[in-house]
Amino acid sequence: MTSVVLVHGTGVRSDGYDKLFELVGRHLDELNVGTKLLRCLWGEDHGARLNLDGVSVPQRRGDGEGPRPAPDQPIPRGDRDAADAIWSLLDIDPLAELRMLAEAEAAQAGAPYVPQQDETPAERLISLLKGLPDHPAVRERAALHDLAGSDLESAARSVSDVLRALLLETPTPMDDLRHIVARAVVAVALDRADMRWDQGMSVDGAAVDGLQTVVLEALGEPGAALGWFSGLTKPAWLPLWRTGEWFTSWQVRRKRPGVSAQVAPPIGDILRYQARGEGLRECIADAVGAAEPPVVVLAHSLGGVACVDLFAHQDYGQTVGALVTVGSQAPFLYEMDALSSLSYGQPLPVYFPRWLNAYDPRDPLAYVGAPVFGTHRVTDKEFNTGRPLLRAHSAYWDHRPFYTWLRHEVLR
Repeated sequence: MTSVVLVHGTGVRSDGYDKLFELVGRHLDELNVGTKLLRCLWGEDHGARLNLDGVSVPQRRGDGEGPRPAPDQPIPRGDRDAADAIWSLLDIDPLAELRMLAEAEAAQAGAPYVPQQDETPAERLISLLKGLPDHPAVRERAALHDLAGSDLESAARSVSDVLRALLLETPTPMDDLRHIVARAVVAVALDRADMRWDQGMSVDGAAVDGLQTVVLEALGEPGAALGWFSGLTKPAWLPLWRTGEWFTSWQVRRKRPGVSAQVAPPIGDILRYQARGEGLRECIADAVGAAEPPVVVLAHSLGGVACVDLFAHQDYGQTVGALVTVGSQAPFLYEMDALSSLSYGQPLPVYFPRWLNAYDPRDPLAYVGAPVFGTHRVTDKEFNTGRPLLRAHSAYWDHRPFYTWLRHEVLR
């Protein structure tokens, strides 16, 4: 049996680690290869925190909301990068697309809506949303990704409220509106679940697509064919990078104390490790020392950096069969001559364990190691988790191809 030591990354504390440990354990069990997952929770004792409850953060005075940037030119239908941009926007405000649709329709000020049937598309969707939390397929798929019934109930209620208040007589065709509503439901549900995790849920793009598919089915979509764009909504939210920039700036201005409290653990963990990283490395050393060989160390983000530092200083050749870093920055820090264990130009020691490095090009915190240390020292593996930006940074943990690769490379 192989011992797998799970070393988390920045911003994770006990509750989030417990959920992560359960998620990774479930995926490893599905591989049926005989592994024992072991804990290495360092965030509680060696992570950063605001010791004075954030008194250094300036308090907001006034709203500070500026004008919305004007839309520009459209994005081609079906562009996956644009789809990622939409989800980046929904990560900022899960109801943004619905609100923008309402604003676009108000700006057009066309002829009043004339109903063609007894209920409008919005009214029909509001009716279907009432039963969404109890829909068997939706509940089953949601449970696979640790979404609670309360997350679904909150999502259905929030989306219904926006439809009722802003879009009850929208002329948007049912097919387009249903897809916008489905995205909003999934985005709100994930946002609610985020509140129960330390730094966000670990869901990949396939999981999001799967959730959207069952929601579409529950909302009456024939075949639940996924689609990203509605022609009517394009003028309301393009270009996405400018819209996202406005929303981000608005959120930060309005909620800076809360944002700072959320940002402090991940950023602070990095700063604290660079200043005083011995405790984190000792925590990893204790976990590895207590594991029965052969040991595979599975380390995320800053946890991967700490493992590289530890294994570059101490010989674990008789214990650790492989180090697997996930979304990690060790190669980048080495290239900048900022890796504490090795100065730039120093090679990895001969006793350094086999090193495999998983990355997603969309993950802004993931780097490749082979061009830096050599293909004979690091094996890089690219994954497409289907999630944008920082969402991609945690999506590896729910990405089945990642575990298939693990089984083939180190858990045979």
